[in-house]
Amino acid sequence: MLYHCRLDNFDEHLAEHRLVAADLDAGMRLLRTSVRKQDAQGAYEIAEALLDIWTERELAHAQAEQLWLYETIPMLKALQRDHDLMLIWVNEARDLLDHEGRVTTSVLMRLEALMSLLHTHHDHEMQYLQYYNPGPNLGGGLIVPEWDPSL
Repeated sequence: MLYHCRLDNFDEHLAEHRLVAADLDAGMRLLRTSVRKQDAQGAYEIAEALLDIWTERELAHAQAEQLWLYETIPMLKALQRDHDLMLIWVNEARDLLDHEGRVTTSVLMRLEALMSLLHTHHDHEMQYLQYYNPGPNLGGGLIVPEWDPSL
């Protein structure tokens, strides 16, 4: 069973984003080093681990956001396309890795694109959520607005 932060708590949500980004950033540094050293087996294993993190943590978190948070705060639905691209690129990278049996330029390009998208997506999402964060004195929970059909 995967742990998910409380999506209604800004601080926990921010921490979850930072933790997964830090793990993926560290993994990408290791992957780049393995590729540079021409360690094909090491690069393959790291790429598989990265794709597992993407699937089990980031995409699972994204799904939880879509099911609850994006329904609760409709303006966040603008970020849905990021989740769609993440899923597509993770699947493409995994298929290429499985088919080629090694980290190719195409696999590396998708993983690099995923990292750029992840950081941009997290920044945008936190900007939206900060608007609804009442601050630490009120428990750090999100203030959920009434439905506004103009959004």
